[in-house]
Amino acid sequence: MNAWAKAWASKNVDAYLAFYAKDFQTPGGEARADWEKTRRQRISAPKSITVTVDGPKVSLSGDSQARVTFRQGYSSDVLKGAHATKTLVLAKVDGRWLIQQERVGN
Repeated sequence: MNAWAKAWASKNVDAYLAFYAKDFQTPGGEARADWEKTRRQRISAPKSITVTVDGPKVSLSGDSQARVTFRQGYSSDVLKGAHATKTLVLAKVDGRWLIQQERVGN
């Protein structure tokens, strides 16, 4: 989680996107290429970004699936102090935990 947040905050879009599994369920079911294009624009546009991961709670489902719920903080030179509860569903693929699904809210 921390490396994902660090890649996002440092605006390293390629590293950020590498945390998402090939079978990531995009919000609203949009095409993966369209989702990636939008993420690239949103991450590249601000001059600075801060992302925090507070109070992560992890629940494992076997050896290769996990659910992490945490309070995410986000701010940039464009948007100040946004906070939300986020849940990530992760799958272990080739020894790496990758994001399969992302939900905001409870």
